Order: sequence, then structure tokens, then C-alpha cells
Amino acid sequence: MENRSHALMAGLFALILTIGGIAAAIWISKKNIPLSPYELVSTSPVTGLSTSSQVRYQGVPVGRVDSMRFIPNKPGQVRIKIGVDPAAPITLGTWAELVTSGVTGISNIELRDNGDVPTRLMSSAEDIQTIPMRPSFWERLQSQGSGMISSAERVLSQFEKFTSSENALAFQKTMQNIAVATGTLNDTLRALDPSLKKLPGLIESVTTTVDRVSTLTASAQQSINVINAPNGPLHEAARSLLALRQSVAQVQSSTLPDLAVLSVSVGDAARSFAATTRQLGQSPQSLLFGAPAALPGPGEPGFSGFGGNSR
Repeated sequence: MENRSHALMAGLFALILTIGGIAAAIWISKKNIPLSPYELVSTSPVTGLSTSSQVRYQGVPVGRVDSMRFIPNKPGQVRIKIGVDPAAPITLGTWAELVTSGVTGISNIELRDNGDVPTRLMSSAEDIQTIPMRPSFWERLQSQGSGMISSAERVLSQFEKFTSSENALAFQKTMQNIAVATGTLNDTLRALDPSLKKLPGLIESVTTTVDRVSTLTASAQQSINVINAPNGPLHEAARSLLALRQSVAQVQSSTLPDLAVLSVSVGDAARSFAATTRQLGQSPQSLLFGAPAALPGPGEPGFSGFGGNSR
């Protein structure tokens, strides 16, 4: 058993050694892949960056820093030459940032691309292309730090004014007024408590009243429907009114003219009777002997003048 365990350990060691050799060979072969040269121009400090520092594309290692040197005729600028894997999709929209790793202070080059300009940027030793370099997050934060400090100073100044003795006294009075108002509100709520307890009964009474009103409304609607029915009282009254109008029209067209003629005849008879009555009043004997002979007028035979008697 012991010999077998030794043999097993020896086999595992040989296997691990073989895998390590294969990995080293692959790594060495990758190191020998020719890299495409690119240049970066930085106007900011490149603290922590050195030759052989990693170059990453969207976080994936794609190359290394080959050299760093100053630009003689442009003080404050540093030209950084990097080598990038030809398979890396460097485009016209790619830019570089200096990224510091953790708390070690070691910096690397991070290539970023948002895909807005998909045209590839090809570079070679004969025609080295330049990738623009943008300030890193910490650089942007430092550039905005003065403004943030000024804002913080203004906030502290305003807070100091707010916490002055006068404002503190006013705030204390405000809190006292709030306490008084809260006490008054509590007293009001306690006074309203009996009424609030009666509120459910009142709501129930209102609900009952509403139900009754709804019932009365339904009954009234039914009555209105009955009255407005085709053979209902309203239609019967309308038909009766129409018949009455027709009767009045018939009376006006036929009976009234006859009554008018009758009234004229009655008037003539009344006038004749009045004349006969006057005549009888003047000559009662005319009832027995008839009407007296009329006296001759002027120009007639026997006329004896006015006031005279005929002979």
C-alpha cells in the first residue's frame, strides 16, 4: 500500500509539472506575439506608471507599456509608447485613461470605447497612431475638489448662521408654540371624542335616510312611468282635452251662429212687444176697436194744421 501511495504522488507531481510546462510554453509564445505600437500623450502626471505596466482594453489585458519620455518642445507633456495585441478592436473612438490599482500605487493604462465610432484604427511601426488620453476619475475629482470645497465652506457658513443664538432662540420659541398647539389639539380631540363616538350612529341614520329616499325615488319613478304609459292617465287626459277642444270648435262653428240668429229674433220680438205695449198704454180702446185712424199730415186732405182737429 505504501508503494502504491508513493507511485500515486509521483504520478500527480509529473502531471502537474507537465501542465505547468505547457502553460509556460503558451505564455512564452504569447509574449513573442508582435504587438501593434500606439502612442499616448499625457498632460497629467503619470504617477505609478512604468515600463512593462499592463495595458487593458475594457478591463482585458491586451498589451504593455514599452517606453515613456518627455516631449522636448512641449513642457508638461509625456509621450507614452504602448504595444497592443493586433486582435484588440482599437477604433477611432477609443481613448485611454490612467488607472491606479488599489492601494499599491501601481498604475496601468485602461483603453475604453463606447462604440460610437466603429472604424478601426490601424497602427504600425512605420505609421504609429495616437490614442487620445483623458483625465482619470481621480484627476477629475481633484480638478473639481476646489469647487466642492468652496461649496462645503458656503454650506458650513450658512449652517453657522442658522445655529446662531438668535436663530436658536427663535427655534426654541417655535418648538414651544408647536408644543402649545399640540396640547390644544389634544384637548380639541378629547372634546370631540363623544361626537366622534356618535358618528357611526349618525352615519347609519344618514344611510337609512338615503335608502328611504332611494325607495321613494323609485316609487315616484314607477308612478311617473305609470302616468306616462301609452294608456295611462296622462294620455287619457290628453285625449279628453282633445275631445273637449273638438266639441268647443263644433259649438263655435254650428251652435253659436244659430244662437246669434235666435238672439236677433228675440230682440225684434221684444221691440215689437214694447211698441205694442206703448200703443196700448196710449190707446187702451184700440185693443177692442183697433188702432185709430191716422190724422192727415201737411198737404193731405183734411189737414187742419198743427194742434187742430179735422172736421
